[in-house]
Amino acid sequence: MDLKKEVNVLLEKLGASLGLQDLSLDDNNHCILLFDDKVILNLELDEDNELLVVYSYIGEVPFEGRENIFETLLESNFFWRNTQGATLGIDKHTQTVVLAYPMELPLKNKNVFEERLAVFVDITEKWIDRLDKMAQEAEALANEER
Repeated sequence: MDLKKEVNVLLEKLGASLGLQDLSLDDNNHCILLFDDKVILNLELDEDNELLVVYSYIGEVPFEGRENIFETLLESNFFWRNTQGATLGIDKHTQTVVLAYPMELPLKNKNVFEERLAVFVDITEKWIDRLDKMAQEAEALANEER
């Protein structure tokens, strides 16, 4: 089975459980899902490396207090301490934190696909809230110092 076909079978099954018809990768091997009006989940097939890369944008890093935020991100990334196996990174051009998780293909156990996505969505929601809180705290501290 080719990798795109395998991923589309997984997405079709996921779509059925979510009440979405015809869920599949587009012509660019990409699929986007929205969960809880908060988490934009990207799934991108990297055929060359035999990976399905799952990623979400968490939020922008504010200018104020960014050193503390970066330290928290790095500490949380250390041995995937607070990421459930995913990796936190930053898109330098947009200053946006991204959470990413690679799934090696073909999947050995196809039954864990939806479970892994559910865990990823959960950890993404937590990081969206955490980054937002850190940004608010940094802004409040900066305002106090002025």
